[in-house]
Amino acid sequence: MLNRRTLFEIASALTTGLAALGITKKAVAKSVAPAFDVQPRGAVGRLERLQQLDLESKHDFMTGVMKFTNTSLGQASRARAVAIVKAAGLDPNQDLPLDKAMELFSSDPLIRTRDRVWHSAHNYEHALLDEAYHAEADKYLSELEAYDKSGPGKLELDPGLNIPEYTKHEIHQQPGGYVGNPFAGHIYHYATTQFYRGENDQDERHFRYAASCPLPSDGKVKRILDLGTGIGQLALAMKERFPTADVHGIDVAAPMLRYAHMRAVDLNADVTFSQRLAEDTKYPDNHFDVVISYIMFHEVTAEATKKIIAEMHRVLRPGGVFFPIDFNHKAQASAQRSYSQWIDHRWNNERWRLEYAGVDFAGEMTKVGFATQDKSEPRGTFGNIIGVKSA
Repeated sequence: MLNRRTLFEIASALTTGLAALGITKKAVAKSVAPAFDVQPRGAVGRLERLQQLDLESKHDFMTGVMKFTNTSLGQASRARAVAIVKAAGLDPNQDLPLDKAMELFSSDPLIRTRDRVWHSAHNYEHALLDEAYHAEADKYLSELEAYDKSGPGKLELDPGLNIPEYTKHEIHQQPGGYVGNPFAGHIYHYATTQFYRGENDQDERHFRYAASCPLPSDGKVKRILDLGTGIGQLALAMKERFPTADVHGIDVAAPMLRYAHMRAVDLNADVTFSQRLAEDTKYPDNHFDVVISYIMFHEVTAEATKKIIAEMHRVLRPGGVFFPIDFNHKAQASAQRSYSQWIDHRWNNERWRLEYAGVDFAGEMTKVGFATQDKSEPRGTFGNIIGVKSA
C-alpha cells in the first residue's frame, strides 16, 4: 500500500536520479506559470502533458510500438539479414554496395515489416499531433505570441531571412517540415519523445551530451553557440552546465525557435534564440568559446556542411572548441549499413543522409584549420569529432 512515507521515498529517489543526469530540482520544477501558459493537464518535470488523455494514450501506445520495433522486431530483422548474407556466401561484417543490399533485403517480409512498422508509427504520431494543435490553433498561437515577448532570455526572429531551399522539405516526414508549420516545435518535441521511447522526456540525452562537451584548454567558457538548436534542448542543457555563460541557440526555423524560447521561459533559463543561417551566422570573428550541435549535419547538404564548418572556425576564438554530434562515420561496417541508410533517406525523408555519409567530416574540419580528434566509438550510433581552433 502507498502511504506518505512511500511517496516521499519515491520522490527522493526520483530527485536523486535526475540530479545524477544533471537535471536539478530547479530545472524540473517549472517557475510559476504565467497567465498565458496553456497546459490543461500540467507537466511531468520538464515535459508538459499532452492536452487530452486520449491523445496521451495514443502517444504512449505508439511509443510502445516504436520500442517493440527497435527491440524484439528489430533484433529479429537484423538476425534475418545476417542469415541472408551468410546464405549468399558473403561476410555480414563487411559493407555491401547498395544495389546488392537491395537485392538481398528489399523483398524479405520480416525486414520489410520492421521498416514499415517503424515509419508508420512515426508518421501516425505526426498526424495525431498536427491534428491536435491545429484543432485549437488560436489558443496555441496566442500562447506562442505571448511567450515571444516574455523573458528571461530573448527571441530574435528575422521575417526577411532568405530560407535555403534545402531546409524546406518535410524532414522526418513531419507535416510542413520545420519551417512550414507553425506547430513544428510542438510536433517535433513529442514525436522525438516517442522516437527516444520515453527515455528523453526530461532531456536526459541532451544533458549527457552537454556534460561530455570538452572545454578550451584554458577552461574559459563565456559564450556558447548551439548550432541548429531546434527546440533548444541542448542549449538549455549547456546553460545549466554553465549558468554564467551567454548561451545562444540558432536555427533557420522560426516555429522551432518560438517553441524553444517558450520552454526556456518556463524553465527560467536566460538563453537567446535567434533565426540565423548556420553557414552565415552574422556573429563577429572569434566570438564564441564553444560551439556545439546535435544531429544537425545530416539534415544539410554536403555543400552547406563545408560552408558551416568554415563559419564555425571563423566565429570561434583561438583555442575554442567545436563539438558537433551526429551519425557516426566510423560505425562498424555491416552488410545492412547502406540499405539502412537508404531506407532512412527514402522513407523517413532524410533528404541529405546519403550526402552526409559521403562527407569526410574530420577532413573538412582540418582543411579550415581545426585540429581534430575523433572520439567516436566503433559501435556507437553517434559520432563525436572534436575540433579545436589553433591559438
